[in-house]
Amino acid sequence: MSWSEIALICVGAVLLVVIIAWAVTAKKPKNSDKKVDDFEVIDGVRYTKDDQVVDEKGEVKMTLRKGDIMLERGKVYKVGKDLLAGKYTVLSGDENISSINIRVGGLVRDYKHFSSIMLTDGDEISALSANVILR
Repeated sequence: MSWSEIALICVGAVLLVVIIAWAVTAKKPKNSDKKVDDFEVIDGVRYTKDDQVVDEKGEVKMTLRKGDIMLERGKVYKVGKDLLAGKYTVLSGDENISSINIRVGGLVRDYKHFSSIMLTDGDEISALSANVILR
């Protein structure tokens, strides 16, 4: 066996490993973590295990945690592409604002701080009056 044949076999093996690695990563969903802190993803839908937004003392947990989604005011997000379908708790990004106007599927509604919102696949959502945290 000559050196050119050995080199050709090595290049082919490396190419095969790269193709297999690419195929495996291409099949993973964008949110590849099945469990992140307090929610679980089952068949592309987000299920919250614990939606507590206050601690044991009754104080608000306003810091962003892993798994929280920040909706910037005026930016449109698509459910299924930018975030997962499921039930979320709406938190105001500004502690002085107690209710937020949010457009979901073309309809604008006033959501109170700590209220729940259900998002289905294909919905478009945008925060209109302030930044919003979805937990």
